[in-house]
Amino acid sequence: MHMEKIMAELKLSTAVQDRKQEKDSSGKKKAWLEELLHIEFYNLEEPGVPLKFAYGSTKKPETFTLLHGGKYRLPREVVNHIESRQVPMWGYKPDGTGRLQRNLEGYKSRFQCRQIFE
Repeated sequence: MHMEKIMAELKLSTAVQDRKQEKDSSGKKKAWLEELLHIEFYNLEEPGVPLKFAYGSTKKPETFTLLHGGKYRLPREVVNHIESRQVPMWGYKPDGTGRLQRNLEGYKSRFQCRQIFE
């Protein structure tokens, strides 16, 4: 009985420590995503055309307008979002019956952000 009580207390204290570590790591991740980066923006899809988009919560969105070749300070989270925009690249191969079958061959990035170290 005494040993079961000790084991239960140990499990409880371990669970509390795990929650504290999760909070600490999520706080570090949030700080890392909010870090401002110096970047140079490139519109690979339509060079020379500015990119205008809203990012953030629905109650308080932030609007960004980025010009091709422009230099900006943006949060890492926004940079990750911009660079994740892609267009699928399709290829066609004969399927043996005289028809062409569409295959996904890869993805093409729409935008590029190059980090500037000052």
